[in-house]
Amino acid sequence: MLTLQRKGSDYHHGALKSAAILAGRNLVEGGGLQALGIRRVATQIGVTAPALYRHFASLEELLAEVSCYIRAEMGEFMMSRRNQVKKSRDIKKYEIDKFRAIGDAYVDFADKHPQLFEVAFIHHQNQSIGEYNELAWQILNESLDNFVALGMTPKQKRETAPLLAWSSVHGLATLIANRAIAPAEVKFFRAAVMDGVQDALLKK
Repeated sequence: MLTLQRKGSDYHHGALKSAAILAGRNLVEGGGLQALGIRRVATQIGVTAPALYRHFASLEELLAEVSCYIRAEMGEFMMSRRNQVKKSRDIKKYEIDKFRAIGDAYVDFADKHPQLFEVAFIHHQNQSIGEYNELAWQILNESLDNFVALGMTPKQKRETAPLLAWSSVHGLATLIANRAIAPAEVKFFRAAVMDGVQDALLKK
């Protein structure tokens, strides 16, 4: 995601803010939300806390940036999984396979990185998540646009389809991230939710 260039505590071309966000992300992954702090981030990247306050007016602003970074990371993970789907001569099957791949990737991210997932949707009171501009949301909508274009999803469902898909898969991901589903039942829950979303969106 981020490649940093530094010499001692000198960051080049304004990379200090990016370095702080990445360090914050790593602290969260290692210790959860409570591990994030301005001084801890400053120590991680070898600068003083006042230096960070030039870029973040408060811990809440740093948290909002870290949250945004994690959502972008999730989006890239979803896109990578989608791109790995084997092409099929059956174009409708191919679109369904890609759709399920991005849903599985969303859940897998939550399962593998529960601390990051917990923070991904926290935002500053003056900074909305901006779902319509973010990669994960765009990837979901690309799949749904393809469903409609191929006549797989009725046009009248297009407006509500992404909300249904996202809320269903996000709910499952949250349960899995919180270890609220017994390991032996996870496979069943995952298949049931994805099947349910697919059935709700596709024409009978």
